[in-house]
Parts: sequence; C-alpha cells; structure tokens
Amino acid sequence: MDWRCEWCGKPHEENDPPCDNCGHGTFERAVTQVSHEVVEGGPVWVCQDCGREHQKNSPPCNRCGGADFERRVGPPETDPLDEIGTGWLDVIEARYVLGYAAVAVLIAVIALSLFGVVSLPGFGGDTAGPPEIPTAPGSAESVDGLSLTATEDAFVAALNDRRTAEGAGELTRDPAVDDAAAYYNKAVVAARAGEGAGPDRDAFDRFALDCERPSIVAYQVAYERTGRSVSEFESPEALAASLVDSYVERGRAFRSAEADTVGVDVHVAPDGSVFVTYVVC
Repeated sequence: MDWRCEWCGKPHEENDPPCDNCGHGTFERAVTQVSHEVVEGGPVWVCQDCGREHQKNSPPCNRCGGADFERRVGPPETDPLDEIGTGWLDVIEARYVLGYAAVAVLIAVIALSLFGVVSLPGFGGDTAGPPEIPTAPGSAESVDGLSLTATEDAFVAALNDRRTAEGAGELTRDPAVDDAAAYYNKAVVAARAGEGAGPDRDAFDRFALDCERPSIVAYQVAYERTGRSVSEFESPEALAASLVDSYVERGRAFRSAEADTVGVDVHVAPDGSVFVTYVVC
C-alpha cells in the first residue's frame, strides 16, 4: 500500500519522510490508491498585497512585487483580480510610472539632439552656439579720449584702400565676423597677460561663418618702441592708417577672400601695445 503525506496528501512509495512536495515529516497509509501527481489542495504561498498564488515562498510577487507571502493549504481560491480583469499594470505605483516616463523622455531628447533634430547644450557640435568673448586687460573702447570703435571703422576703410590698390578686392564689415575677430583678439591679449590659454580652434569654428576657411590676421604694434604712444594720434583715422601701414610694412600680402566680408577688433593692452585682429571671410 502507498504512503501519503499527512499534510499535503502527496503519495509516496515508502514511509520515508520528509515529503518531497511540502517537507512535512509524517506520512500515513493511503486508504485508496491515489495518483502519483501532486493533488489539488496542496500548500501555496499567497501574496498579501494582490492575492497572487505562488508555488514557492520566493518573494517578490510576480505580479505586484510585494514581499509579504502567506502559506495557505486547501483547494485553490479564486483570484479576486482575475474576476475584475486586473493585471500587473493596475498595481504599479504611480510614482514608478512617472519615473519610467521621465527617463524615456530624457533618452528620446538626447537621441534627437545627437541627430540635430533639437538643440541641447553640450550635444551636437554647433548647437552650443558661439563662444563667449573673453574679458581682456586693457581697453576695448577708448584710450585717452580716442575711440577704438571709430578706429575699427577707419581701419576697414584704410584696409580696403590698400586691398583695392593691390587688386585683392574690397570688403564689407559684418557683425558676425566682428564677433569672431573680437573673440580671437581678446583671447590673445588675455593669454599674453597670463589670464587665459589663447584662442581655441573648436570654439572659433562655432561662430559658423559663411565661408569654409576664414583668413585670420593677428598682430601687435608696440608704439613705445618708436617713442610714441596711442594717445599721441590726433584721430581714429590716423591711428587706423598707422595700424594698416604696420601690417603692410611687414611684407605681408593681402589674401583674396572666399566671400567679401571682414570683421576687426582693436584692443590696447595695459602697456600701451595695440593688438589687432581682422578676419576675412
């Protein structure tokens, strides 16, 4: 005659507890022949949060993630969630749903920025925009009542006179190219004063000028070596003509531009040296 577990009814060939189904330590003789399969009504572990039955005490719950299981013996009970058609999505807490949604949106925005569909600071090359123009020691506005802004205008006029005479073509001043020249020139001045690392090529390229290869001309004029100073020039036009002459006297040729625009920046350092940068594009 077969033996069966007193606790769960699992049949066994011999009286050799514990039960290999529930672990109970006592067997009884089976009055009638029973199937050698697990009988209905064996122990199950029921999640106390959602009612889901599990064959083992192995939290978390497969449905809701709950960790509180209760051992139950008897015929299978109807799952209350099955009656109302509720699934695991219905028991997920709202804060987790919102968190997953936020992460999904962030991933989508980063992916779009990498493909250039949207602009996101720090991603996608030119999407960061032009760099900030550095602050350089000295003067960018005027020196002893002499306007450096007017000097820049006069510099372009004098430069065009020289270029036209040499067949290089006349240039028109452009605000975007002006900003590129100001960035380069002031970064040079700051670096000479030990306050920066100088112009950065990648940063300069972010000005997104209309030509593929802009021409950058940068030089320094130290008038104290000739016994003069910037304050001795009677007008911006006189200073501008001297700055253009200084460039020409160095034997440098004028380059033809891919386009016909120019930007210029004139900056006077604390020691009186004049730094000039003009960009042809």
